[in-house]
Amino acid sequence: MAVDRLRPQYHLIAPDGWMNDPCGPVWVNGRYHMFYQWGPDKAAFGNIHWGHATSPDLVHWHHEPVAMSPVPGGPDALGVFSGCVVIVEDQAIAFYTGIEPSVQCTATSDLQMMQWKQNPVPVLSEPPPGLHVDGFRDPLVWKDHERWHMLLGASVRQSEFGPGGVILKYDSENLKDWTYRTVFYGPTHQAGSYDDAMECPDFFVLGDTWVLIYSLGSTVYYASGIYSEGAFHPRIIQPLGYGSFYAGRTMLDEHGRRVLWGWVPEKPERSHGAMEAGWSGVMSLPRVLTADGDAALRLAPHPNLAALEGPHFRRLTPSSWAAPDGPNGRIRLTFIGTEAGRLTFGGEGSFLELDYDPYRPGKELMANGDSAPLPLAARNMLDIFVDGSVVEIFTSSGVCLTTRAYGNTNVAFKLSVEGTFREAVVSACAMKPISPDRLTSSPV
Repeated sequence: MAVDRLRPQYHLIAPDGWMNDPCGPVWVNGRYHMFYQWGPDKAAFGNIHWGHATSPDLVHWHHEPVAMSPVPGGPDALGVFSGCVVIVEDQAIAFYTGIEPSVQCTATSDLQMMQWKQNPVPVLSEPPPGLHVDGFRDPLVWKDHERWHMLLGASVRQSEFGPGGVILKYDSENLKDWTYRTVFYGPTHQAGSYDDAMECPDFFVLGDTWVLIYSLGSTVYYASGIYSEGAFHPRIIQPLGYGSFYAGRTMLDEHGRRVLWGWVPEKPERSHGAMEAGWSGVMSLPRVLTADGDAALRLAPHPNLAALEGPHFRRLTPSSWAAPDGPNGRIRLTFIGTEAGRLTFGGEGSFLELDYDPYRPGKELMANGDSAPLPLAARNMLDIFVDGSVVEIFTSSGVCLTTRAYGNTNVAFKLSVEGTFREAVVSACAMKPISPDRLTSSPV
């Protein structure tokens, strides 16, 4: 793994094995904590633990000992699945899902969060009666005034609400005894199937806008609007992630910015190669979320990522930049948005192929087969992060397209442009790795 040129150099990734959903990202006592679904046995889903990494700046990460493992005979014996972390005075409390049957579990720790005590008794041992619920997972807990609230992802087969994906709402006075209140959101069928459960709900306020994030099918969505007297009234429902991005979860950074994380899964064609390489799945880069006056959300790369820019950041004429250590860099283009363009990054055969066509509705931007909208504009901007097999493309419209690249890495990498990109203002730099051996665990 340390010499695998497809393995990212500046993204957070598990030491080995399988990585998926972010769980309970939180900033406490001057340090960031990221928990994540980790399968240590192999680069495929199974035997799920909570992995743990810490950071002083959201950029440089240090792998910590595993936070939680399945307890034989316990409610999480078949896996410690997705959830959240809340801070109550001098204690951290994790809420997460155990399966078969799906139950909601808790664990506690001090604020160092290095040793967790898993509760052998679930706080919720079954879904509410009468709803014919499937799924029932991924708790999100927050406090509003004097009460605690919990959202859970699920799907319902039969109810007064109809079939489909739903978010269930509970509340509690003490974080131990929970009362079911209502279907908070849904049913919805964006994934085109009545059987899909909503997953990984997150709920928070941005200025005057309340935002619900959920994952359904293979897409992360957001609904934004008004939250009043316990009821949520969305005004906008849109995808929040495009391409290889799932299981979005947010946190507040030390400056109060709302930061979004997500799982960057492998493409299906990589499954065999991942098993041979010994790793699968990557955590996205941190993304700052803001809301405009119409309750629409915008994404931007976290400003702390600038600390990784190499010393030779330069403005240049397109075509001359090379990455001798394989796919690594940050590329910015400002271009005329009324004409088509094409960018390739690679050597013998392209590693990244990016096309822009302002007259391809909803798919104006395409990269390695994934697409995202980029509305027609006199001037547009792309901010492209390339790191091993992961590519994250932020646009001036506030969208991010994530894709994977598995091409030949044993060549010198060059940047070439065509069409409107030929006249673009282009700047590029290599990004500093956060580990000397591609294991993405810095000594901080």
